Formats: sequence, C-alpha cells, structure tokens
Amino acid sequence: MGKKLALCLFSLLLLAASNLRLNCRVTVDGRELEGLYALKDVDRAATAAAAAATEILRGPVQMPEIERSICPGFRRPDGDGPALTDALLRAVDGVTLADAAIVNGVRLGIVEDGEELRQRLDRFIGGQMPTAAVTGNISGRLETQRLYSRADRCVNYDDMVLLVTGMAPVMYVDENGKLV
Repeated sequence: MGKKLALCLFSLLLLAASNLRLNCRVTVDGRELEGLYALKDVDRAATAAAAAATEILRGPVQMPEIERSICPGFRRPDGDGPALTDALLRAVDGVTLADAAIVNGVRLGIVEDGEELRQRLDRFIGGQMPTAAVTGNISGRLETQRLYSRADRCVNYDDMVLLVTGMAPVMYVDENGKLV
C-alpha cells in the first residue's frame, strides 16, 4: 500500500509541475505594467521595440530598463504584448508617439497631437472668416494617423495649419450656400 501511495503522490506532483507556468510582472523604467507576461513574450516585445527604435532613430539606441519579477503559478499570462512594446518604445529617449497630418492623401508632416491641430485649424478658419460668411472649411480632407516618430521631427502647430490650408485652401460659404 505504501508504494501505491508514494506513486500516487509522485504522479500528482508531476501533474502539478507540468501545469506550472513561469510568468512575470514587468516594470519599465520604474513603472509597473498591468498583467502577467510569459518570459518569451517579454523578450519578443523588447526585441520588437529595439528594432523599431533603431529604425526610427536611425542609429544606436539606449533601451529602457526592464525588470522582471517571476510569478510561478497556474494562471495563463494576461499581459497585453502590444501595450508592453508601446511602453518600451515610449520610454526610449528621442522616440515619441505623434500624429501624421495627411491632406487629400498627401502626408504633410508630423505634429504632437492631431486633435490639437484640428482645434487650431478651426480657430484659424474662424479667425479669417469674412463677415458675409456663415461657415468655412478646408477644400480637402484632413486625416491624422498615430505613429511613432523621432521627437525632433514634429512641426509646430501654426506652421502645420499653414501647410494644411496651403494644400487645401479654406472655402467660406454665406447663408445661401454661395462661396464668399
């Protein structure tokens, strides 16, 4: 009976060990991220972030410090891999998340925040509006696209407003729908 009990306990121990996962909590430059990550996912995210940062900065990159706290357990990793890569990229000196300004399919440049650009464009249009006009809009389509870029490549908002209105001039309309 003792052999059977020992064999049964050994089998249970092997079963538990086969389901044990080595996950980790991740801290990037002192900021702990939510969730548990598989060790290989952390390595993949670090490799992807380093490759992207090297391409963006076109040269050597100082990657942020990554700390891993091992958390053995039976849970599956639930950390968001793209969020980890994003956190790593944002922590690289010289890399920023910005918005490309695109008018009628032509990329004009990059600004820090596309929503701020739209607000400044609206103020510009309103400030230039003739007294006979009731509304004004650019004669094209402004799109913004979120992307990672070098921090020193952002165009200031006033210059970008001029670029946008140069590419798609402002059209003002009176209350009858006629161009002013």
